[in-house]
Amino acid sequence: MKYGIFSDVHGNYTALRAVLDFYQNNGVDNFVCCGDIVGYGPQPLECAETLRGLKKLVAVMGNHDAALVGKMDLKWFNSNAAWAIEFAREQLTPQALDFISRLPEKAETSEFMTVHGSPRKPLTEYLLSEVQFMDNAGKWAVSPCFIGHSHMPLYFREREEGLPETDFIKPLEKIFVDGRLMFNPGSVGQPRDGDTRAACGIYDSEKKYFELHRVFYDIGAVQKMMAGLNMPAILSERLSFGF
Repeated sequence: MKYGIFSDVHGNYTALRAVLDFYQNNGVDNFVCCGDIVGYGPQPLECAETLRGLKKLVAVMGNHDAALVGKMDLKWFNSNAAWAIEFAREQLTPQALDFISRLPEKAETSEFMTVHGSPRKPLTEYLLSEVQFMDNAGKWAVSPCFIGHSHMPLYFREREEGLPETDFIKPLEKIFVDGRLMFNPGSVGQPRDGDTRAACGIYDSEKKYFELHRVFYDIGAVQKMMAGLNMPAILSERLSFGF
């Protein structure tokens, strides 16, 4: 079975729509969202309602989602991020808020596990190093584990001979699951690896591989929308640079 793996949509519906269209064109109709549906972007309601409508979705709560529904204090966010969370709270319907409030911090199936940050700290840990990967070793069982939060497409692999390995994942790169691995598909709505295209992945649970993809979307249209809503300029500007 093929799963569309994505994370950190962050209210960027134009990017999300492009990613879902890409999945449809590639025969993917099972989805895994690693959190942060809202935050930063101009269309949090459209993003929440679209994901709520997916019939085959496994999704977890991100830190921006948690702040939206009162499960995390806004003091942990910078002023621009807090502004966007408050904006999202005003935009979402009761049904959309209920959908996000019910998202778990961890989700595990017979084929994979997913969290936003890390298995030991699902909402807050940016998992970026081999040491962190090793420290999380006893906190998850089913491989692969899909994570988000850092907006960086990365993989971590446990190696029998010693230290684990980690590296960035290149577009169209296939990584086979031959042991315990974690994958971060990067960000749909606000990439931070220098590539402005939306990032997402496909996991084939039968052939046991993860493949990263980048999808073009109309960044200018999103920025124009953000300007019309008087959103903090930096949230719009960084879309042009992927940082």
